[in-house]
Amino acid sequence: MSRLAFFLLAALLVGGEALGKCGNLIIHIRGSIDGITGDDLRIMAQVMPQSNWEPQPGIPIKGGRFAGMVLFDRTKSEGRAKDDCSRAPDSLDVVLLRNDQELSRLRLDITKDFVREKTGDYKLRTPIVLRSR
Repeated sequence: MSRLAFFLLAALLVGGEALGKCGNLIIHIRGSIDGITGDDLRIMAQVMPQSNWEPQPGIPIKGGRFAGMVLFDRTKSEGRAKDDCSRAPDSLDVVLLRNDQELSRLRLDITKDFVREKTGDYKLRTPIVLRSR
């Protein structure tokens, strides 16, 4: 019987800890590339402050258009009873690269360029345009 009690107690502790963790925010981005496109182009997104999520999902480019997401960990600090989930993104740099050489960069302000959805995630107000020169 003590073995059963031990397993029940362990399940409660682990379950309670899982419920206390902060969820991740998703920052949705979409846009197009003005200029020459090709298979050697890629999009990189960098959140400030650092997203604490590595690696970020890739952002595919098809037909000169791209859409993807950036993950952001809301955990400011972890506590024994409750985590502080007040961490929020300030800005997002979207960078167009060709063979790891920067062609275009756009800095987006989270409070101005994004709309917060009911889920807490962020969605761009309008699609962005990056130039490949």
